[in-house]
Amino acid sequence: MDFHRRELLTGLGALGVAAAGAGLWLARSRISPDGPKTKPNIVLIFSDDQGYADVGCYWQPRPDGAFPKIETPHLDRMAVDGVRFNNFYVAAPVCTPSRAALMTGCYPPRVGFGHKEFGPGVLTPTSKAGLHPDEVTLAEVMKSAGYATGCVGKWHLGHQPKFLPTNQGFDGFYGIPYSNNQRPLPLMRDEKVIRQLPETPVLTGMLTQAALSFIDTNAHQPFFLYLAHSAPHWPWNVVDPHRIKGLRGLYGDEVARIDWSTGEILASLERNGLTDNTLVLFCSDNGPWIDARTGLGGSAYPLRGLKAETFEGGVRTPMIAKFPGVIPPGLVSEQMGSVIDFLPTLAGLVGAELPDVPIDGKDIWPMFTTAVAQSPHEVLFYYARGRLEAVRDRRYKLMFGNMVRTPGYPEALYDLQEDPAETTDVRDAHPQVVTKLRAAAQRMRGELGDAMNGVDGPANRPVGVVQ
Repeated sequence: MDFHRRELLTGLGALGVAAAGAGLWLARSRISPDGPKTKPNIVLIFSDDQGYADVGCYWQPRPDGAFPKIETPHLDRMAVDGVRFNNFYVAAPVCTPSRAALMTGCYPPRVGFGHKEFGPGVLTPTSKAGLHPDEVTLAEVMKSAGYATGCVGKWHLGHQPKFLPTNQGFDGFYGIPYSNNQRPLPLMRDEKVIRQLPETPVLTGMLTQAALSFIDTNAHQPFFLYLAHSAPHWPWNVVDPHRIKGLRGLYGDEVARIDWSTGEILASLERNGLTDNTLVLFCSDNGPWIDARTGLGGSAYPLRGLKAETFEGGVRTPMIAKFPGVIPPGLVSEQMGSVIDFLPTLAGLVGAELPDVPIDGKDIWPMFTTAVAQSPHEVLFYYARGRLEAVRDRRYKLMFGNMVRTPGYPEALYDLQEDPAETTDVRDAHPQVVTKLRAAAQRMRGELGDAMNGVDGPANRPVGVVQ
């Protein structure tokens, strides 16, 4: 028995998920006529703090030789077999609001994660807030189309019972309620604490086993699996037999484990005869973090910035998708998309109705199937702790002088096509672009507010709170 399998089998159990009704294959399905004739399964893998350059097919060598390449053969193979997005974004550069956006299809302030009284940016073990139960989540959209739904890994949208995954559209949950560096850290199944985890938990193997169990249990029916790794978020820890101890240290080992886990998921789909009827997606929740003491951590090179910043490196994420017979192999999209697009895109794919409240995401499915498809977004907005810090169109990005992590930074316009590293301010050369992007930002402030001004927008919905 190889080590990986042995580690899985010695985990703390698997996620048992109740089967949802089969439902109907609705006429509005977006599946290609040449693709599967039954509902596709969907696996969404979401890593934590993994940098843009920390997937092999995105990596570029730095002139100083720092941050050497981490080998990720399974993720690279996904890109060869499917589509790689080079301009894909999260909606916030830190965990909680980024995940709220993924689950709701909304910019974080619209669903309460940007309120002037919600200052920390991320939820903590003492927080009384969470994603409001009235919000329609991606899991609830999938359930409405007859899908079994499972959440494995890190949730971080509220640890109070009313906010947990099982009350937000998931049939079952196995994982942790917030980040792996927060204490106390319970390992949970559904709404029950199994045990408290140690200071440096090793979770990737156990979470992978739970995900594999979910696939095996639900192989006979359409399913949606959300596998949200806690890695490579610090603290880093890999069990001894799998420590590569390469040039990137334990961080690199954690990324390698995520790649291994992805390979296990793909192999499970193959064993169950599901490969050709499953859409697999992979991305990260925000940019990388670096340990100031050791210099070890993630890389977004050639992008500028890190986690918590709205420079490109803090919010642009690797995004790869594979769906044999539907997504052409080797496709590369340069169009801008975002995690807010997952909900409307997947709803369109499976024939589900959208929520009857405003959302910000758009159906970007054509971008999955052809390189000539244009993004439906005229502009994308960059939020951090409720502040509208930047806005971009298909080429240019205007950053405002109100950034949380870089106070006093002057307003600047960057040509992301020619200057993705954001080194040169080109405002003077393009005054009309500046005017256009300022106007777009002002319209959004009128809708969702701007915490820089200490006010909410009239379109914001409340965050959930336990009194």
